[in-house]
Amino acid sequence: MATDLVEDRSDETYLLQVQDITLTPEVPEPGKPLRWDLTARLAEQVDLAEVECQVQVKLGLITLLRRTYMLPELLKAYGAELSGDLHPPAGEWKQTWTMNLPKEIPRGDFRVYVQSFTGGGEEKDFCDLFLHVDFRR
Repeated sequence: MATDLVEDRSDETYLLQVQDITLTPEVPEPGKPLRWDLTARLAEQVDLAEVECQVQVKLGLITLLRRTYMLPELLKAYGAELSGDLHPPAGEWKQTWTMNLPKEIPRGDFRVYVQSFTGGGEEKDFCDLFLHVDFRR
């Protein structure tokens, strides 16, 4: 991957196989836009509007946030949105999101866990990402 800040913890049983994630700038800054370029493969067709994301944000040992979002809702919360077909077929899948990081993010060493699943009654593992961002710099 083009960034060391994001770790894909998914295995071959997950529907989304991440090939590359590039962040621009390489080190995110509070109050500045962050571009996220994702290149992946989908093992099967997925209804992206039904992907459920369990997000946990930790600062050291303290859990700041534990919440479940639908994928479009999670992206919208940071000023981004899904582009293209919301029911993409199996195969290559690319997305580019420009997110707006709040300037109120406190200085700290954050760990963000995002585990996601498909919905619609057939819950399957979609992806599992771990982000480590140090805003103390």
